[in-house]
Amino acid sequence: MHVVVSAETGQDDQLRDLYAWLQEETDLRGRVVMEERPPDPGTLGPGTGALQVLLESGGALASMSAAVVSWLRTRTGEVSVKIVDGDKEMEATAGGLRDLDHARVDEITEQVVQTFQRVDSRG
Repeated sequence: MHVVVSAETGQDDQLRDLYAWLQEETDLRGRVVMEERPPDPGTLGPGTGALQVLLESGGALASMSAAVVSWLRTRTGEVSVKIVDGDKEMEATAGGLRDLDHARVDEITEQVVQTFQRVDSRG
């Protein structure tokens, strides 16, 4: 499974911070790649576009989901993350997650996993 994660913040450092956060997850090490875009006019170096995440197991999907939700809970201001895999898409915002209890956070993490988990139709 190839998932694209983008953070809508208007600040490249937020996406870089999410990248570093995901790299801390054992199941995700070596599976997250920063996608760069051409530099904005008047700036040096490329900007960040999105994160590409290669997931091979349900455990890695659960780790990525939990890490993204946890990262969002630490953000202040308007930050939203969009997760896309083909025609499946889910978006969450920091403001909507910050004050939730752990049971609700677990429910949201499970929703992400269920949305993106593929069922092997070959039986």
